[in-house]
Amino acid sequence: MTIFHLRRAYHDSLSNMRGWLLDTSLSDRLTVLDRLSIIDAWQQEMMEFFTKNGYCFACNRRVNRCTCPHEQN
Repeated sequence: MTIFHLRRAYHDSLSNMRGWLLDTSLSDRLTVLDRLSIIDAWQQEMMEFFTKNGYCFACNRRVNRCTCPHEQN
């Protein structure tokens, strides 16, 4: 995938996430902590999706060209 495909997938997913969280038939039953947990998990998924496709989620550069600080595991 190119970065343009990844960014399109990201924006589509973000739009779906917003729609889902704004759907009162479900979101009224979620606490703030529930919402934050869902958003955190979604963002982690997006980071993994970008990395799997060879790009940094933070700067959108190829992983081998990325200069972003990364946590040491």
